[in-house]
Amino acid sequence: MSQWKSLTFQAKNKAEKIPIPIISDPAMATRGVGDGRTIPVLIIDTSQRPDLEDMVNAHKHLGSGDVQSSWFLPSRFSTKKLGLILNFTKPSQCLCVLEFDVMTHKAVIDLIIQAEGLYLQPGKIGDRLSSTMDKPRILCEVPSKSFRKEWDKIHRKVIFKMFKNQGSSRVKAKQETEEFIKEWRKISTMSLGNN
Repeated sequence: MSQWKSLTFQAKNKAEKIPIPIISDPAMATRGVGDGRTIPVLIIDTSQRPDLEDMVNAHKHLGSGDVQSSWFLPSRFSTKKLGLILNFTKPSQCLCVLEFDVMTHKAVIDLIIQAEGLYLQPGKIGDRLSSTMDKPRILCEVPSKSFRKEWDKIHRKVIFKMFKNQGSSRVKAKQETEEFIKEWRKISTMSLGNN
């Protein structure tokens, strides 16, 4: 049985319904933020969504805000893509729809779920974190406990397929999948701590 959290969000316009392109998806860990966990930074193309850039800038001047989030499958028939809705209510209202290719973004999705958060940074095509460290970004909480079990199934399926495509037998691919996920989680959940 699926444990997907269902929230209904109202888009103010057509632009809010369109997934925002993710330009770059590095990660960073900072002492004192998220218990020092590694948190992904999603640099998004806001060229068609100046309202998102305005909202991030407003956070810088007005302090913290509020966001609700919900994971979703864009298609009931496929787990190749996974979506995340971020509904910002303070300091300004706007909706941000992110869409991830599960095979390409499996590490980023897993980091978001393990850290239960992400940084959102407006940008333009070609931006990288190393050249935009001084740009504003906001930390968004993404509670994922109710979704984690569902994600673990999808994640295992994707990793298993990866090993099968590399020529592993079914039994070997299953073993490699478990080892891969165990090692990945060990590395990805390392913490700098709060000291």
